[in-house]
Amino acid sequence: MPDTYDIGYGKPPKSGQWKKGQSGNPKGRPKTRSDLMKDAAAILSEPVAARTPDGRTVSLDGYEAAYLALCKKGLKGHVPSLIKAINIMLEVQPEMDARENQDKQRREEILARLEKMGVDVSGSRRVSADTS
Repeated sequence: MPDTYDIGYGKPPKSGQWKKGQSGNPKGRPKTRSDLMKDAAAILSEPVAARTPDGRTVSLDGYEAAYLALCKKGLKGHVPSLIKAINIMLEVQPEMDARENQDKQRREEILARLEKMGVDVSGSRRVSADTS
């Protein structure tokens, strides 16, 4: 390379070139929406200490504490919070019912297998029938 360096298109001055080991994108690629959602889910699943009305401290997941705060705000008269809490309940309830039914079916299948093996499960059936 000659001692003189021509500056022009595609040939920036040496002072403006990247230093060896320096990144051209120091902040990195912007986070995608799914990364942000994973981060939010991780934060909301962390335990939070909350006080009950009788003064005891209980540990709740972050999303449970947030939903509880939303419900309390709605019950104090903040209508948008009450509407949002009801909408969340209506969205989540069918999934919870489906999960409960799935668990009940799994329990029944296990009890049926145990009966085939000759294990007495008469007391177990009564308990699972009472929980429905």
